[in-house]
Amino acid sequence: MHLSLYRRHRPGVFSEVVAQDAAVSLLRREIAGGKNSHAYLFSGPRGCGKTTLARIVAKALNCPNRSEEGEPCAKCSQCISIASGDNLDVIEIDGASNRGIDEIRELKEHISLSPFSGMYKVYIIDEVHMLTDPAFNALLKTLEEPPRTVVFILATTEPHKVPATIRSRCQHIPFHRIPVPAIVECMGKVSALEGAVIEQEALWEMARESDGSLRDALSLLEQAVTSGLPTVSLKDIRGILGGGGRSDLERLVPAMRNGSAEVFSGFSELLQRGLTAERFLEGLFLLFRDILVAVLWGEEGIRSLPLSEEERAFIREESRHWREPELWKVLNFCSATLPRARYGKPERKPERKPEQEEYEVPSPGNKEVSQESAPAAAVSSGGNWEECVDAMASDNLPLYCACVTTRAERDGDSLVVLFPEDRQFSFEIAASPRSLAYLDSIRFDCFHGVQMKLVCGDRSVQVAGNFSAGKDPQSEEQDGSPTSLHSSGDVPSGESAPPERVRGEHIEAEDGEKPQECFLEIQKFFNADLLVLKEENSDEPDTLEGAVAE
Repeated sequence: MHLSLYRRHRPGVFSEVVAQDAAVSLLRREIAGGKNSHAYLFSGPRGCGKTTLARIVAKALNCPNRSEEGEPCAKCSQCISIASGDNLDVIEIDGASNRGIDEIRELKEHISLSPFSGMYKVYIIDEVHMLTDPAFNALLKTLEEPPRTVVFILATTEPHKVPATIRSRCQHIPFHRIPVPAIVECMGKVSALEGAVIEQEALWEMARESDGSLRDALSLLEQAVTSGLPTVSLKDIRGILGGGGRSDLERLVPAMRNGSAEVFSGFSELLQRGLTAERFLEGLFLLFRDILVAVLWGEEGIRSLPLSEEERAFIREESRHWREPELWKVLNFCSATLPRARYGKPERKPERKPEQEEYEVPSPGNKEVSQESAPAAAVSSGGNWEECVDAMASDNLPLYCACVTTRAERDGDSLVVLFPEDRQFSFEIAASPRSLAYLDSIRFDCFHGVQMKLVCGDRSVQVAGNFSAGKDPQSEEQDGSPTSLHSSGDVPSGESAPPERVRGEHIEAEDGEKPQECFLEIQKFFNADLLVLKEENSDEPDTLEGAVAE
């Protein structure tokens, strides 16, 4: 049977493991001193060596010829059988396909049996985060106090999904992405062993494409080796990858600097070859980051970058033509656009319609124009509201998902946001106090002076009222279902200062003063609730003391 490259050249001893020195050093010391843990949790990105190192640990625990440094010999019957997967004392379980409680119960039935031929039984559970909650509960007690001859090694790419009760019973060893230079070095050794001639720049291109996964890099290398070409060049690798590598982006940078139309044609070509906008922005960000490093720190910065000599030469030359402010603009554009490319939604900031521009909408800092002088903004069905929903995708994704199927209609002085009747759950999300506070900030920024109401079938809730008219934002009740989510009632006025009342997100004075912008921005940024603490005193009127410090 044909074995792929990453299986043929999988490390068999600790000294062969690539770029996981901290994990290797810790495990070797523990095994050499006979102080190995009964349970380990290996976490890290895909293809970084978690399962490989778990097998080496199993070899080291059972190898009769283990060295004083904890290194297995890789030649005895135990090491050979573990490497081939035939050892009965090393049980590998795929947590993704054996994730139920029945599989864990079966494991528990056999765990008390003594090892067949080695000193330890080693259970390697890959993708352990895929186990169900009942399966985790069934494993919990066994993991805490296993037999002395049993060692568990749990591997996962998402440790945060492993229950804390499981993590606390394991020795957690984190793995990291393998650096690009280390991947290039390893691929060079493998290609030499395979008798393949591959250009150095082609190795760098494949190493960067692997995103820190040596397994993915060796899979790409296998495609290049099996092509049958006498020498694999960078152009050949571009054909395998489909475009979008660093070399493709480097060709566009001079055109971007000169404002040439080649940028558009080059990008269109890459899109036709399968490049996604997300991947393009990621590559562009990294490329211009390297140019910025060269501008800021010169040759010392260039030498610190994980690049080949030809790539360093490109950065060295290109950095002469860019200024720091221009580079920051490109980086800010990429970082701001990347989330929208990932979600597939363009940025469309809420803005007023042309007919609205004749009104002077007061801002929190504009004290000259009173709220009574600003008529209700003209809101057309599905107009500005759709733009507001699109803007939610970048800073409030849960609320965006809840509101994406809504439409808006004008009902007198109110903007009515209609939810489909089969989206009750979406309505519940939007009607939560925190979401209402966020929607109230949108109403204040984009539909100032207009009331907003959420409606789903027979249920409705008021987002906020027209404060200038003295109206309290009240949730409506229908079918005996209370939906009031805001406090109401005015605070009696004192002589020294105008009274204030709290309305979800805004704090407003009775004399027409505008909301305090600092609290509006803080709540909008953190999507938070505002809690006002006051001391109850039955002998005095209900006043709001110290609610807000100017």
